[in-house]
Amino acid sequence: MTGSARKVAERERDERYQQLVELAPDGILIHDGERIVLANAAAVRLAGATNRIQLVGQLIETFLTPPYLKAVQAQLLSSGDVAEVPPPVRDLFRRLDGSQVEVEVTAIAFMDHGRLSAHLVIRDITERLAVQQAARQVEKHLQQAQRMETVGALAGGVAHEINNMMSVILGFSEFLLQNPALQQEQRSEVEQIAKAANRAASVTGQLLSFSRRAFHEPQVVDLGAAARDLEPIIRRLLGEGRQLVLAADAPARVMIDPRQLEQVIVNLALNARDAMPDGGTLTITTKEAEFTGGARLTEGVAIAAGQYGLLVVRDTGDGMDAATQLRIFEPFFTTKAVGEGTGLGLAAVYGIIKQNSGYITVASAPGRGAVFTLYLPILSDVKVREKRVDPASMEGDARHAAATVLLVEDESAVRTVATRSLEVVGFRVIEASDGADALEVVARHGAPDLLLTDLVMPGISGAELARRLRERWPALPVLFMSGYSAADLRRQGALAFEGITLQKPFTPDVLVRSVVEALSNQSQGSAR
Repeated sequence: MTGSARKVAERERDERYQQLVELAPDGILIHDGERIVLANAAAVRLAGATNRIQLVGQLIETFLTPPYLKAVQAQLLSSGDVAEVPPPVRDLFRRLDGSQVEVEVTAIAFMDHGRLSAHLVIRDITERLAVQQAARQVEKHLQQAQRMETVGALAGGVAHEINNMMSVILGFSEFLLQNPALQQEQRSEVEQIAKAANRAASVTGQLLSFSRRAFHEPQVVDLGAAARDLEPIIRRLLGEGRQLVLAADAPARVMIDPRQLEQVIVNLALNARDAMPDGGTLTITTKEAEFTGGARLTEGVAIAAGQYGLLVVRDTGDGMDAATQLRIFEPFFTTKAVGEGTGLGLAAVYGIIKQNSGYITVASAPGRGAVFTLYLPILSDVKVREKRVDPASMEGDARHAAATVLLVEDESAVRTVATRSLEVVGFRVIEASDGADALEVVARHGAPDLLLTDLVMPGISGAELARRLRERWPALPVLFMSGYSAADLRRQGALAFEGITLQKPFTPDVLVRSVVEALSNQSQGSAR
């Protein structure tokens, strides 16, 4: 090859190299150990410059702090090896406007006309880091959700068992209080027993709220109106030295049990009060928001696309660190001194919001207060309505006093209380310890006037028992007893049966009135 041909080939090779460098998606800088001698278009954009002249001639330290280059240079000087490419290194790239960008730099040392130089490939990793951070947040959220689900299942099971025992304690307490021979001193002691049992029932009620197994009657509720209705109560709860700012004028109609919503707002207000021992401000805001385009990640919680009513509760209290925020919704977790809190308030809030297909997030930092944001779907189609028996709303009916009740309950103590409660007012009770026993009983005694059965039992469940008996006697009224909620009724197949579900724990008076109502409903249905 002649000299001129060689020069033409070298020029073409240089042009191709320059074109490749210029079109590279990553920023490329070449410097001679001190100053930049070449910058491609991507590097110009990365620096926020308008022309490469703004980079060429600048000290490399203007944009990077590259201690790793010295190591590369030392390796080159000691070995003369220019083939080995070191791994990329994380660094911050300083743009001309003073902002910084997370980058990954690959530094390749080479000899340029006998001078030690460095070829830097600079990749903007801002988007990649954001995706990684989002993935970590989602993973953390999933782990937390799985743990909460496990704890919730345990809490629900414990609450169910305790409610059985509370039914026994409340039942026998009422039997004693009805005894005219009971001395006044003993009456006071029994009343204390009943009071303690009711307090325990309240605790298990919050556990059921956390585990999303509480009874609820969803209705269309305006979040703003609900917050305004509670304003006098919240102000009293906050006490002196704490201010309430209510910005709840925006309409936000959601589907939730009004009693549960009241419990949520009051619990959050109490939490805020305790976080502001030296005074402060509680702000409650309601509004609507619509999320589109799939799930939205907010404070580590993935929120599905849709339209939501937002209830935002902000305090100026002590705030929480990240470790505390991870656990605040766990039952019995509390930062308060022993005896000053059960650690169930926020757990109940979490469970209620989840039970109503919503989301809850918290943003806080030590000394900066806390912001709880609740997201509830607007106008959800809630088809399941649960009825919680109110003894004051029911009246006895002497026509049913001699009716035969088939009582099916695997807990013998609960069965004893229920039998005695019904027999003392004139009902005839036939007992069975489980579903199989109940089928044998009806084979001997025939059809009862009402089936009163626990929902969850070993072997044949209450729902399956009701189905089998209804096949023989379609008009048979059914009254379920359960410590669980609609979700459990749905899993057990009990929602096919109309009637009342009696929530445990119950008193003898509530049980009697529930049986009377179930029989009355059946009579009214037959009359129609």
